[in-house]
Amino acid sequence: MKKTLKILAILIGGLLALLIVGAVALSLLFDPNDYKGKIIEVVKDKTGRELRIEGKLGWSFFPWIGIETGRLELGNAPGFGKDPFARIDGAGAKVKLLPLLRKHVIVDTVFLDGLKLNLAKNAAGKTNWDDLTKPSAAEKAAEKTIPEKEAGIGGISIHKIDIRKADITWNDQASGARYAARNLNLQTGKIIVGEPVDVRLALDLEGGQPPVRKSLDLKSRIELDLKTQTLEVSNLALGFDESRLTGTLAMKNFDKPAYRFDLALDQIDLDRYLPASAPAVSGAKSGDAAPPQPVEIPLSLLRSLDVQGKLRIQKLKAMNLHSSDVAIQVTAHNGLITLGPNQAKLYNGKYAGRTSLDVRGKTPLLAVDESVSGIELAPALKDALKFDKFAGSANLSAKVTAQGLDAHQIKQTLNGSASFAVQNGAIKGMDLKKMIDTVKTAQRDNLLQKLTELTPRSGDETPFTQLGGTAQIKNGVVQNNDLKVQSPDLLNVTGKGSADLPKETLDYRITAGQYPIVISGPFSNLKYRVDTSALLKGKVEEKKTEVKEKIEQKLEQKLKDKLKRFK
Repeated sequence: MKKTLKILAILIGGLLALLIVGAVALSLLFDPNDYKGKIIEVVKDKTGRELRIEGKLGWSFFPWIGIETGRLELGNAPGFGKDPFARIDGAGAKVKLLPLLRKHVIVDTVFLDGLKLNLAKNAAGKTNWDDLTKPSAAEKAAEKTIPEKEAGIGGISIHKIDIRKADITWNDQASGARYAARNLNLQTGKIIVGEPVDVRLALDLEGGQPPVRKSLDLKSRIELDLKTQTLEVSNLALGFDESRLTGTLAMKNFDKPAYRFDLALDQIDLDRYLPASAPAVSGAKSGDAAPPQPVEIPLSLLRSLDVQGKLRIQKLKAMNLHSSDVAIQVTAHNGLITLGPNQAKLYNGKYAGRTSLDVRGKTPLLAVDESVSGIELAPALKDALKFDKFAGSANLSAKVTAQGLDAHQIKQTLNGSASFAVQNGAIKGMDLKKMIDTVKTAQRDNLLQKLTELTPRSGDETPFTQLGGTAQIKNGVVQNNDLKVQSPDLLNVTGKGSADLPKETLDYRITAGQYPIVISGPFSNLKYRVDTSALLKGKVEEKKTEVKEKIEQKLEQKLKDKLKRFK
């Protein structure tokens, strides 16, 4: 046995010595820099692009086979300018020598420093990497002869990948969009096929109009299984500006992806990532500007969605509305998309709702069932709509359906019902008592016909203790017939009328006692007037009633007098 071990030791020692001697000999006799020209020539032949090798090529043999390079630069595709397609300041990788004899590939750190990658698409839709990714006819033929599973490699592992100070830019000449990822740093843990890997990514994002800069920092564990076509992300910790996202997500079936997630977000202001609305042009009339083009619902994309997940947000700002403790559930499958049941806290009240979008047919069908309770109207309306005409604590609910391919069609087909009840609030922008006093004065002075408009003053409001009613919605027109208001200053206040949502106009009548006030016009410029004809008609009817009562009283008195005579 001892003799056998000695022989093995001699053989192994001899083999190591031979490898070391061979490595030293190759490093002395063979210089890869002598082949720079040949490498440049091959790249030119295969891609049609110029390759510049500015730094030296270096390599090592034992115990690692490795190569490092200095600065490299690859030219751009024809028609995309003189700036290089890609440039690196340095790169390298090493493979352990002895495991190769056992058909194992063990790679040390793969590093890439100072990458500058310029991606672009021209007006015709062609990118500047199309020629690099499309295989030639010879390569396609060779692919068919490669077996699905290579027999020669038993396993591959990489100690880590280290990419530092990379810049990646995107220029879409068709749309004019420009985006960039700056200062990109990517580090991974040990990579073994079939096992999860830890990933750390940090970068700055630039883009938008006007250009803004946003930071991103990602830590996570990623597991990729090509056999089952699954990608799982666990221990997710994503920092984006002031927001932090944690949780898990997964994707199955890469050809037709199915997404699953359970995520939590500490805070986010969605409005900062939406394009700013165009400022109004000074002196321009409202009718001068062309109406915005409707944004159509992307049917093909929505029909392909396979999503199931939960998202919790501690603090959310969206459409200028502030909410907290938001819980959202999402389900999408075969063209039926459901959001809910969802809930949130907002403006000292609570929200609960469920929304579904059915895109299985030709025309998308929308169904909404939502309610809020105890919400403070004044700050909510001011934040969401820049509208400060109501105050109070409100309970609101709506159950509506609609259909259409864009927002305008959805407004036109809106149908359903709603109810509202507001306590201890005020209708701001109008003082109903002051308006009625103005009408009384004009009536007393016989100036009623000249009172064509009632003009609210700054600070006017109508306080109330209770305000409530119901509404029916048909083809985007909201009809209310049962408004009742309890006010400390007025008695018997009722209202009825309609709001046309597609046209954004109001036609409403509030009646306080016998005095009818009409509110009409576009939402942005409402007008107030007394309904003179209705008021005069009411006065005539009142006089008729008064005369009738007096006649009846006189007849009754005469009848009594006659009865007394007979007695």
